[in-house]
Amino acid sequence: MLDSIPLWFAPLAVACFGLAVGSFCNVAIHRVPREGLSVRSPSRSHCPSCGTQLLWSDNLPVLSWLLLRARCRHCKQPVSWRYPAVELLVAGLMLALWSVQQPASTEAWLVFGVGAVFAATCVVVSAIDLEFWILPDVVTLPGTAIGVVLSAALPALHAAHPGFRLDNPHGSATVLALTGALAGGGSLWLVGQLGNLALRKKIEEAGVSDAMGLGDVKWMALCGTLLGPLLVLEAILAACFLGALVGIALKLIHRIRGGRGPVGLPFGPFLSVGALVELAWPGSVWGLMNTLLGGAA
Repeated sequence: MLDSIPLWFAPLAVACFGLAVGSFCNVAIHRVPREGLSVRSPSRSHCPSCGTQLLWSDNLPVLSWLLLRARCRHCKQPVSWRYPAVELLVAGLMLALWSVQQPASTEAWLVFGVGAVFAATCVVVSAIDLEFWILPDVVTLPGTAIGVVLSAALPALHAAHPGFRLDNPHGSATVLALTGALAGGGSLWLVGQLGNLALRKKIEEAGVSDAMGLGDVKWMALCGTLLGPLLVLEAILAACFLGALVGIALKLIHRIRGGRGPVGLPFGPFLSVGALVELAWPGSVWGLMNTLLGGAA
């Protein structure tokens, strides 16, 4: 039946699905970190400025923002560019994942669906971390449990990962999910403890209590359930490298502009980027490092 679907239909469906999920992601980004709100309550979206309940026509992804000229229909207050940006980003990530995986069977589409939802989750937690410097437990804790269950039910999630066994797919996928959670969360916790010892003075100057927040630890435990132990470690390695590059660049810009004091960045977005890279191209980080080190040698 899948063979009879026109070639243009799949990317169009993925893009529309991504825009719709991106609209829900905006709800989660706004509500999850705020006390008294949840993705289920209130049931209808409302303007954050005047509190007026929005019409269905005001909730069309990207299109409504453009038609309303980035302003609330009622109070005329500006609507942040973040809303269409999140919707387009989620749709873009899903399209990119689809183009890499090219699912052609029901099982492959299920694997893609899990990856697509994970990509959307990465956007949600990254946006929250950038604004509030937290990775909410309401996402990471149940997400870790769901990741283990999905791995046991759909072992194809780990088919491309080292350690997967064709003679015992469900058992090996479950083991990879559990050890991945332990490797992702445990290694990051260990890095945080070492950082507390080595950077105690800088941590105090920055006004934070730990070099590595427990939110990051829990987030990588969730990522590990889908990546497995080796790939989640590669994701952390990629996040550290990318975070260091961005951090150095921001520090230089800060000093050029005459700023003083430390420049801080949440680590969650970098971890998310590393996880997404390993999800789409398993083993790519290690392969790139081998290439670079081989070239340097």
